[in-house]
This record gives sequence, structure tokens and C-alpha cells, in this order.
Amino acid sequence: MLYNVTWLSVRPLRLAIHLGRTYVGEMLFNGDDDARIAKHLGSRKGSDPNILLGSDRPAALARTLLTFAIGILIVLMIWQVFAWTYNDFVGRAVLRFPAPIETFAMLGEFFFEGKTLLGHTIYEHIASSLGRWLVAFALATAVGLVLGSILGHFNSLFPIGIVPVSVYQMIPGLAWLPIALLLFGLGSNAAVFIIFVVSAMVITVNVAGGIRRVPPVVVRAAKMMGADDLTLFLKVLIPYATVDIVNGLRLGMGSAWRVLIAAEMVVGTGIGLGYAITMTKDLLNYVASFACIAIICIIGLLMDKVLFAEIEKFARHRLGMEEGY
Repeated sequence: MLYNVTWLSVRPLRLAIHLGRTYVGEMLFNGDDDARIAKHLGSRKGSDPNILLGSDRPAALARTLLTFAIGILIVLMIWQVFAWTYNDFVGRAVLRFPAPIETFAMLGEFFFEGKTLLGHTIYEHIASSLGRWLVAFALATAVGLVLGSILGHFNSLFPIGIVPVSVYQMIPGLAWLPIALLLFGLGSNAAVFIIFVVSAMVITVNVAGGIRRVPPVVVRAAKMMGADDLTLFLKVLIPYATVDIVNGLRLGMGSAWRVLIAAEMVVGTGIGLGYAITMTKDLLNYVASFACIAIICIIGLLMDKVLFAEIEKFARHRLGMEEGY
């Protein structure tokens, strides 16, 4: 029995995977019956279908939070012990190594008492850094998705196109600084350019790799159902490579955030967390520097462990690769 191509727009990835595994056969997914899908997948995995509907999620979340809290506690303990040791045996009265208590006290002054830093509130520094990151990462995502999809889909272009992409990816972020300064001069535009180039290359490589890993049997099954090239690309290849695409975005996000701070430290943005670290260091205000570093870590962890981790779990769940979402 041949199936209408409109099936591809309902459950594209599950349909392609199912056909890829069976070549042809009875379809068990009716498009809207999520309970039936969960039951079917659960029976295949030898597990309770309710797990797929998220009944185990609170316990898993609690375990994750507990593990994360223990890890953070260990970091703080090591930091505190090192600060005590340094200040007692190495440090000077003027150049003390900031301890966690001092750093968090400074954070409290920034966030709750309105203390300014270099003429700006901490909220303004955070907003400035996030704004640069968002613009650069959005551009990198658009370019990375398009370029990676083209390289992954067309076998004749991949060997040629992946070479310059790989070369660009090997260049450290700050090594782009001379080019950025020549093109844009000092300021925010140079920082955005550096962030864009670094993260776009990471996303491109992961997207191209994900599309190229689509099993040929899945492609043949979709074509056997009458899917044209556009439908095949949008409804089979891209969804099938979702996990790799999300991983690429996650890695690109991390690269963009790290190089953003480094770029702000050297291109003279005038405001931002990286700029604040550089200036407070020059003013020997190391407590404020450590407070900015703590903010950078917190924001990075939230984006990686909360935002993109949930997106990745959702993508894996939609593929039937992970239970408990």
C-alpha cells in the first residue's frame, strides 16, 4: 500500500524512521494519537508507556538538580580553600584573592543595592553582552543552518566546501581580531564579527554531519512514497538530523559566549561583562572582576544546562531516542 506524501508533514521523522526500518509495512502512527505512539514505543522498549509521557520526569529533574548542586558546592569549597591558602601565605594586603563570600557580597550590592560599575549598572553590562551575543548567534545560526544543509545534502559540494569551513573552525576566536579591527575598527561591531565567525563554523560542521548521517534506506523509503526533493529535504533530512543540529547550536552557543567575553576584553566596547573585567582588573578591583566572572558562569550554565539541554531532550524524545520527557 502506498501512502500519501501528506503523511510527511504530520510525523515526518517517525514516519521515515519506521519506513527505513521496515522498508514498507503497516503504519502504526496515525498522526494525532500520542497515547498510541507512546504505547507502541514503550512496548518496543520493554517499558511502561507512561514513562514516555513524562511520569518519571520530576524524579529525574530532582536527581539532576541534586547532582548539579553538589558539583557547585565542590567548586565553591575548592575556591574558598584556595583563597584562604593564598591570602595567608602568598597574598598581600592590597592584592587579596577574592573568596566566594566577598564575591557574592559584591553581587548583592550590584543586583540589590544598585551599585554601579564603571558608570553603568550591572544590568546594563549584562544586557549589552547578551545583546551582542544574541545578534551574532542569530546570524551564525541562520548561516550555519543554510550552509550546513547545502554541504550535507549535495555530495558533490561537501568535499570542496568542508575544507574552508574546517580551516576557519581551527582558527582561535581571538585570532580573528586583526581582521575584525581592519573591517570594523574598535567597538561592538568587531566583537559581533568575531562571535559570528566562530559560532557559524561550529554550527555548519554539525548540521552538515547530521544530514550526511541520514541512512540511505530512509531516503529511499521517502522517495518510494513519492516525496520530491524539497519535501525530502524539509520533511525527512532536516528532522532526522535534529539532534545533530541541536548539538551544533549548543556548541555554537558555548563558543559564542566564551569568545564574546574575550572579544569585549580587547576591542574596547565601553560596556559589557568582558569590558568590565578588563577595567576592574586594571583598577585592582579584583572582587568586582570575580563578580563579573561569576555572572558569566551563571548565564553560560543557564543557557547550556537549562535552555539547550531541554531542547536536546525534547528533540531526542520526538525521535523516540530518549524516555522521560
